[in-house]
Amino acid sequence: MFDGGGAWNVLSFLLLIIFFFFLPKLMVYQIISLLNSKVLEYEGYIANARKEIFRKIRKKTSLSKKQMEEKFSSILEFFVVEPSSIDPFGIAKKINFVTRMYDKKMLHLTKTLAPGLKETEVKDVSASLMHTIGLYQIVKALKHYIQIIKETNNFQIGMIIQMQLPFLDKQVKALYKSIPAFINKIPVGDSIAPLFASKLIGNSKHFEIAEDTICCRKKLFGKNCFIIKAKGPEANLGNIKEAIEKLIKKYKIEKVITIDAAGKLESEKTGEVVYGVGFAMGDRGAERYLIEDILMKKGIPIEAIAIKMKPEEALIPMRKEILDAIPKIERYLEEILKSSKEKNILIYCAGVTIGVGNTEKDFKEAVKKIKENLRKEKKAEKKKRII
Repeated sequence: MFDGGGAWNVLSFLLLIIFFFFLPKLMVYQIISLLNSKVLEYEGYIANARKEIFRKIRKKTSLSKKQMEEKFSSILEFFVVEPSSIDPFGIAKKINFVTRMYDKKMLHLTKTLAPGLKETEVKDVSASLMHTIGLYQIVKALKHYIQIIKETNNFQIGMIIQMQLPFLDKQVKALYKSIPAFINKIPVGDSIAPLFASKLIGNSKHFEIAEDTICCRKKLFGKNCFIIKAKGPEANLGNIKEAIEKLIKKYKIEKVITIDAAGKLESEKTGEVVYGVGFAMGDRGAERYLIEDILMKKGIPIEAIAIKMKPEEALIPMRKEILDAIPKIERYLEEILKSSKEKNILIYCAGVTIGVGNTEKDFKEAVKKIKENLRKEKKAEKKKRII
């Protein structure tokens, strides 16, 4: 006969075996359920993005709804082959070349989807398609890992993905919110430097110095300043390398000042403006590396002004805190220019120019649009709270 303690020990041992046997299966089930729910949520975002894009192009295309759907699905599968880096020499030029090919091909695909779009509209829709492709690739990756977890019953892989979900969720929602912003020409967080550039240019004359890149020569605080930005108000990043090469060759640039959005730490405030050195610019297509190489060989000093924001805030419609940073940028730029001994100074305002034109009039229109969007968001938020 077992006494009470012995029976409890046997029961505990049996429960422990059951616990170790079923716990991993339970965890796998929970993780798969969570990931499946996220896939459904993200697929809903893709469906909404498709509706937004189709609403924009439906009067500008001769394709039937079925043909549009097929073409859209085909574009979502569009991919880029990473250049070979077995011999790393020249890899930056290869990356830059492939990135430019990708941009041109996306513009071509957008035109085949809606031939009736204006040239300025093509770039906005193309940027929206790129971000939709980003959403689609994330969904494909999640489905891939779900299948691996099912096949292997490996809950450790699931836990790694689960731990990344809060960060992935922020990125996905930012990409999703950016699509209507690009379609409707609403400036996003990353547009802050080009927005400041349009105010700085004012009513002065400007010219196209490189593809999708404008330049304004202007006297500021006794210095010969050359302000460059991507051409707006369509979604452009410009060809900054070519623009800088031309200006250095023609005007003997002595200093470069860069202004750009920069990632912030969670402890920092959105819209905080800071000062430093180096070429502040996102390294898409290795363009920054190529520009730094040119400036280094010439021995041209580089100073930088950065506007702090979360990575997701750079993609979504511009927040009030970021818009309010403009006077602070002005003060920093004034200090740098007044303290500089160099006379010929290049000011590059980096960022996507969606909804941001090239003059002071365009600046005022963009600010008006940002404020209108902020009011709409505030009303929508109030409605949600009431519900």
